[in-house]
Amino acid sequence: MRLIGILGGTFDPIHHGHIRLAIEAREQLELDQVRLIPVNIPPHRSPPVAAATHRRIMIKLAINDEPNLCIDLRELESSGVSYTINTLKSLRRQDFSNDALCLIIGRDAFNKIDSWKDWQQLLNYAHIIVANRPGEPDEIISAELINWIEMHQTNDRALLQNNLSGYIYFIDIPKLDISSSMIRQSYLEYKAVENLLPSTTLTYIKDNELYLETA
Repeated sequence: MRLIGILGGTFDPIHHGHIRLAIEAREQLELDQVRLIPVNIPPHRSPPVAAATHRRIMIKLAINDEPNLCIDLRELESSGVSYTINTLKSLRRQDFSNDALCLIIGRDAFNKIDSWKDWQQLLNYAHIIVANRPGEPDEIISAELINWIEMHQTNDRALLQNNLSGYIYFIDIPKLDISSSMIRQSYLEYKAVENLLPSTTLTYIKDNELYLETA
């Protein structure tokens, strides 16, 4: 059974924080593959600034030399809002019926996962890999989410390998103070962003005059 990582986001633009998260999860969990899935319309935030075509190309440029990282376009190719539960169902039904799926999300997003569509069904289709960033303050989470974690958390990586779905597993990753919105704002203000994202991505942004009107 293969272990397939799933990392969603707007990637507007993709940056070193996204790539570091994918690589850390791949290495710590010995994932066979990590699929980056750019959203079409995010349910919990404003629509992306860059068009889907630009975001797709930027991701491909950014991960071109990273082994076992690939892009998955199913959300961009679908209409409407990109709900994670629907994406996991699609992955399970169309491509990975016999592989373990590992949904990778940051702790900040996980703390609000109980606001997601059909959130308690997510573990029917995938494991959830929660990325802790050392030094970040603890956030208040609901009693329902605390109970859900207690029911499903494991520290045994073998359970991820031997089960298609069903477990919550925490990993620690380096803290990188980078966000796409910060990059867009800095770029708009002509501040240096070279150290925040891959050079190929930055070149594409410049060549296509992206992020010059709004952050």
